[in-house]
Amino acid sequence: MAKNGEFSYEVQEGFDFIIEESGNNSINLRKISWNGRPYKLDLRKYSYKDGKESMLKGISISDEGANELTGVLIENGYGNTKRIIKALRARENFNEEMLEPDYVFEDDNESEEFYDPKQLLALDVVKDESA
Repeated sequence: MAKNGEFSYEVQEGFDFIIEESGNNSINLRKISWNGRPYKLDLRKYSYKDGKESMLKGISISDEGANELTGVLIENGYGNTKRIIKALRARENFNEEMLEPDYVFEDDNESEEFYDPKQLLALDVVKDESA
């Protein structure tokens, strides 16, 4: 576990990908545990000098946030379609029928329920009908 100032971090082995490189800098996608907490995805810029790595600015996101980000990127045309489909096919829970346009996913039938915040906070004022 590396120590840096007042915090510690640990990079999960086997999950360390260079996203971009430029000169002595790189942007890496890693899974990092900060101060002994559960691992989170971490996208961060690193600088390399004299064989030493220095962390620069970056972000850490939960698995839920990563799933949402993935969806947003794919829905907006990011990612190589062949690479995405190849990666999906490698998943244990993938079924070729899922690629059919009329395939219905189990969670597609779930409807989101929306509530009136006034009712949730009991702020809905009942008018006197006799007035």
